[in-house]
Amino acid sequence: MNFINLIQSLFRRRPKRPTIQPETHFNQATPEPENTNQFFETADEFEKEPQAQQTEHFVTTPVQPRKSSVTIHYLNQNRIPLRPSITLSGVVGATLDLPWLKFPGYYLAEITNLKQYFHEDPTNIWLFYKPQLAAPVMVLHQDLEGGLLIKPQFLLGALNEHYQANPLEGGVNFIYRTSSNQTGRFSAETQLVRFQYDPLNLKYSDAPDQPFIELTASVDTYKRPTEEALTTTRLPKNAIWKIYSCATATSGQQWFNLGSFWISPKHYELHATNPKATVDYQVPKFTNQYTVIETTPLNLDATLNNTTATLWAAPYEKPATYRLALKTRVHVKQVIALDNLSRWCELEGGQWLLESLLTFD
Repeated sequence: MNFINLIQSLFRRRPKRPTIQPETHFNQATPEPENTNQFFETADEFEKEPQAQQTEHFVTTPVQPRKSSVTIHYLNQNRIPLRPSITLSGVVGATLDLPWLKFPGYYLAEITNLKQYFHEDPTNIWLFYKPQLAAPVMVLHQDLEGGLLIKPQFLLGALNEHYQANPLEGGVNFIYRTSSNQTGRFSAETQLVRFQYDPLNLKYSDAPDQPFIELTASVDTYKRPTEEALTTTRLPKNAIWKIYSCATATSGQQWFNLGSFWISPKHYELHATNPKATVDYQVPKFTNQYTVIETTPLNLDATLNNTTATLWAAPYEKPATYRLALKTRVHVKQVIALDNLSRWCELEGGQWLLESLLTFD
C-alpha cells in the first residue's frame, strides 16, 4: 500500500462529525414549559414512596385481662361448714378483699392458704372458727342461813350453749329452794345458780287458805324453822300477821313464815282476812322504784332495839334530820313489804322505819 492509499483508508474509517443545524424558528404553538417543580414533586414522591411502601398496617386487638377465682370456706373446729362457701372472681394480680364474716358464739381462730391477690390458678382459702367461751355459771350450795356447804362450782361452756346445774349428790330430798335459772344458756354475763338445803328435811307448803294468824299468846320468833335459830324478837298476844308459807317437821311441828322471821305458835287463830284491817285505809304511793307487794295493818306498840335509827318520810325517801334514841317506844300502824324483800313500819305520826330495828311488845 502506498502512502496515498493509506491516507484514503484512514479518512474512510474516521466518523463524520454531526452537522450542526442552525437554530430554526417555527411559528407553531410552543408547548407549555414543564413545571420546574415537577422534579421536586417527583423527588418528594420518590422520597415518600419508599415510606409508603415500607409502612405496614396492623389490626390491633385489645388484650383481654386474665381472670381467676378464689373460694372461701367457713368451717368450725371440726371442719363442719358454718355457711355455704363464697366464690369471688377477679383479674389476676388484683387485690383480694376477703369477706370477714362473724358467727354468733364463734371467733376466728385460724386461716389456711391466705392470699392477698388473685393468682393465675383458682385458689381455696379456709377460715376456721372456734366456739367463743362464755362467762361462767357459778353454782352455790348453801344452808338456810346462806353458808356454803362446799366451794362454789363453776360451769364453763361456749356462748349460747345449754347448761344444767345439778344439786349435790344425795341432796335432792333436802332441797329447800332453787333459783329459777337451774337450766339455761351460757351468756356473756356471769350467772349465779343457788341451791339451798334444809338438813332438817322439812316439808314446805304454800300459805293456808286462811293466811292471817292471830296470836292468842305471845310467841318467840326464829330466823329459820328450827329452834336453834331463836331471835330476840317476841311477838305479843293479839298480834295479827300475814302467813307467806308453812313448813312441817318430821315430828309434826308446824312452822309459819311471816316474811322476816318464822314462828311455831301453839295458841293462835287463822282468819281469811285481817280482822283489824280498816276498809278505808290505803297504802300511800311512793315515788321510789320499789313496789309494795304486801300490806299488814298492826296497831301495835314496839321498842327500838339497842341502836339509834333514822325516820323516813317514805321508804327510802326523805330521811329526817334527827335520829331516834335507842329503846324509844313507838306505835306501829302497819307493815308493808317491798319487792326488794325489805319490810317497813309506818308509825303513828306518819314516819317510816325499818321493821328489823323494832321489837314488838
